[in-house]
Order: sequence, then C-alpha cells, then structure tokens
Amino acid sequence: MKKFITLIAACLMSACATQYGQPVTDAQLDAIKQGVTTKDDLLATFGQPLATARNSDGSQVMSWGYAHVGFAGSSYKNQALSVILDASGKVVSYTTTDTGNPYR
Repeated sequence: MKKFITLIAACLMSACATQYGQPVTDAQLDAIKQGVTTKDDLLATFGQPLATARNSDGSQVMSWGYAHVGFAGSSYKNQALSVILDASGKVVSYTTTDTGNPYR
C-alpha cells in the first residue's frame, strides 16, 4: 500500500510539471554557420518555428522556444532562439536567450 501511495504521489507531482518544445543544446548552436546553414538545415534540426517574420529586404527571422515549469513553479527554464536568414535562405546571424527562475 505504501508503494502504491508513493507511486500515485509521484504521478500527481509529475503531472503538474509543464514543458513546451525541446531545449537547444550547445552542439546544435555550434552547428549553425553564418553563410552556410540553410533554412532547410534549421527545420531539420529544430522543427517548425514558433514564429516566422519576413522583412522588406527579403530576409527572414525564424524563432523557436522551449519552456519548462516544475511542480508548483519549483523550477523554471526558458530558452529562445531567433535566426536571421538572408533572401537566399542562408543564416546571417542568430540570437539565443536563456532565462532562469525570475522568482528566486
């Protein structure tokens, strides 16, 4: 009975954690090369972006995100990746953002 209660408690606690997207690794970032990496390469690595914007000069900005909130807000991690592509679809530059728990 004690094991059953522990199992139920663990399931309830894990059910309260929330995650969206996949974390971006340093290896993935290292693989992004200015003037070499293409839009198709990015899509193969990161999947469909959360947002895509087109600029008047033909360039494009693609953005991906990851968020994880632990049980009752006990932990928090947020990552964002934005990549600027030129008109031919090759990487010009990228920006990453990592945010920890703002309440600590």
